[in-house]
Amino acid sequence: MKNVTTNALMVLLSGAAAGLGCSGGGSVDIGNTQAVGAQLSDYAASWDGYAQAYTFSPDGSDRVRLTIDASGHGNLQIGNAALLPTPTDPNVGFPTGISSSTGNVVLVEGFLYPTYAAQVQADRVQVGIDPGDLEATWCTLQTPIASTSTSVSRLPDAGGTTTTIYNCLPNLGFTFGPPSNCSVVVPGGQSDPVDCDKLYLCDQAFVCDCTASACTTRNVATGTPANQYPVELDAALDATGTTLTGTLNLAGTRVTVVLTKQ
Repeated sequence: MKNVTTNALMVLLSGAAAGLGCSGGGSVDIGNTQAVGAQLSDYAASWDGYAQAYTFSPDGSDRVRLTIDASGHGNLQIGNAALLPTPTDPNVGFPTGISSSTGNVVLVEGFLYPTYAAQVQADRVQVGIDPGDLEATWCTLQTPIASTSTSVSRLPDAGGTTTTIYNCLPNLGFTFGPPSNCSVVVPGGQSDPVDCDKLYLCDQAFVCDCTASACTTRNVATGTPANQYPVELDAALDATGTTLTGTLNLAGTRVTVVLTKQ
């Protein structure tokens, strides 16, 4: 009787083991073992935080905000300034006062910069930001102005090549004295007053890319990896998935940022 009971127990255990081994056609699913931050959806949230030992002009705030969805689309905002209005006047630069900004202003407060090329690599999210998006609407308001550029050959009697180029202001010369003492040389040789912010954008920063028919902003090409954008956020989650810490690369200036999930 004892041998019968023992044999029956062994049969039951063998059957249970066989059932486990064959379940699902292979390995047993014991749960998701992916680390927090290994997939893009782990970062989908609204984040609010600060830049360490760094402030943004002109309000002196260190605030940084990021909103991103599971597919990597979202926006980045710096500073505490209210959102800028949509530009409507082609003769006034946008935003007001940009020609008087001190230092190399890469991102401007009060604008929601779209995110691009979001990816996760080595459990870190990488997101590209295109500063040119700030002027996207303003550039479409501009009327292309034609001028010529002549390249002269070094070979004797070879002449030169004349090319028609387009810009949002004439490129015959200018006087730049922000905030209000600015002018451009127009065909005929005289100088006409011009808004200093527009002069800065058209003839110094060259933010618009103009053809004979229209002007657009100079955007980063589609398909560019995040780490090749002028601005990149590269950050990792903590073990709880509620704190995002990393680097905001502002065209070569690297700033540490700490963001908290909202």
